[in-house]
Amino acid sequence: MNKNFSALSASSLLWVSLAVLGGLHTPLAQATSTDTQQVARWFNANRQRPPLLRQFLQRMPKGADLHSHLTGAAYAETYLQLAAQAGLCVDGSSLKFTSPPCTAPQLPANALPGAVYSAMVNQLSTRNYPLSGKTGHDQFFATFGHFRPVANLPQAGVVLAAEVSNRAASQNIQHLELMTTYQGEGIRKLAQTMPWPTTPDFAHSRQWLLEQGLTDLVDAARKDMDQFDASYRTAQACGLPHAQPGCRVSVRWLQQTSRTSPPAQVFAQLAYAFELAKTDPRVVGINLVAPEDDPVALRDYRLHMAMVGFLSALMPEVNVALHAGELTLGLTPPETLRHHIHDAVFVAKAKRIGHGVAIGFEDHAPRTLAEMRQRKVAAEICLTSNDVILGVSGERHPLPDYLAAGVPVVLASDDEGVSRIDLSHEYQRAAETYRLNYRQLKQLSRNSLEYSFLPGDSLWRNFNQQQRISVCHKDQPGSPSLSPRCAHALGSSEKAQRQWQLEAAFRQFERDPLWRKR
Repeated sequence: MNKNFSALSASSLLWVSLAVLGGLHTPLAQATSTDTQQVARWFNANRQRPPLLRQFLQRMPKGADLHSHLTGAAYAETYLQLAAQAGLCVDGSSLKFTSPPCTAPQLPANALPGAVYSAMVNQLSTRNYPLSGKTGHDQFFATFGHFRPVANLPQAGVVLAAEVSNRAASQNIQHLELMTTYQGEGIRKLAQTMPWPTTPDFAHSRQWLLEQGLTDLVDAARKDMDQFDASYRTAQACGLPHAQPGCRVSVRWLQQTSRTSPPAQVFAQLAYAFELAKTDPRVVGINLVAPEDDPVALRDYRLHMAMVGFLSALMPEVNVALHAGELTLGLTPPETLRHHIHDAVFVAKAKRIGHGVAIGFEDHAPRTLAEMRQRKVAAEICLTSNDVILGVSGERHPLPDYLAAGVPVVLASDDEGVSRIDLSHEYQRAAETYRLNYRQLKQLSRNSLEYSFLPGDSLWRNFNQQQRISVCHKDQPGSPSLSPRCAHALGSSEKAQRQWQLEAAFRQFERDPLWRKR
């Protein structure tokens, strides 16, 4: 995850004109509550048939995937293909990528025997992890080190982003917020020279970074983004008749900071991430990543939250999403489970919480849940990775508790390539495990755009009651035209545009004759 990836330009992401959003290119019959009820009946009648349920959820509009790591979202087969194209080798004993020449026991990545290829797929994912001799936790996190040499190849980022966006489009996902790191090496080098006192002084350290060239790294990252935009659009043929489906998906970035680094490194990376997100709209927020149970991450957790809180107070316009509570009893001592989500919400002022599995172990869980409900802090739920990494699933998972507490919930894939899943699978798992009905799944889809970091005002005047803003109250998504005032409101907000598009997609989906069959 060291490769410097940049984002698609804002102008290129507004691929859907107001005409398309209004349905001019695809006239739709106006859907009604009867249509929704019909779909709900079909869903209830067929929810016990997994193949049909999968087909249904694959087609269902799903808004956004808000918790996804770019390098972990790509499948092992993609990494093996990239390695083969680059002429890399694979060590037949350690199953690690190596540089050429390929001398025994190293094998050319473009000519791997079937058994070695299969073993590499296992090495780069959690496929068959019980046979690896490792826990799901260790196998999951080890994959990032294994595919890093390939992820760092020139143009690898374009290939990975194309794979992820195309897969999203195939599932009727409109928006992605991908975690990545760029200019990571530059900020690490700068941090190595930064004095770090025994008693941290965040203001002084930030000023030192600014004086030593922090903004130069921001400028370099923006140039990287520009280059990426051009390469991505060329590779995907965006704007051309043969454009790849991923061009329809808006992509934004969350600049990530590793929480397992020394304090000076973490602060420097966070200060840089905030400056970058403040400066370039393609970076819509920041996040802390790496195993939360790492000894350094546990030792410095409260320090990290204080860092984020300090920077958030200086730059409140920067969105904060944090991995917090990706822990469970047995993985760490009980004392470490008592405050992580609380601190992320109250100290760091996070707007979204990634995972949040340990909420039941926290000292002040009711207060934290109440704050999340009141402040609309969304919980990003990643069911499969929580099962594999933490062994938490079914009744032990707090998803029903977040829902019961009125906390906004979104379903997310986390690392779909590592887990060998997709977002549709997570919707299916939620439906089957927790008996969620169609209306609840539809609400989760709407949540994903409402709590995205897309710029602009929401389409909803009252989101909980699904009341649209007054200027669009009489307009219908999917209708052949828009009133001037509604068109103006949508034109001034990318979030509202995407939400309008989602409503049009649901109207079309619910009018499909398939759902009139049992």
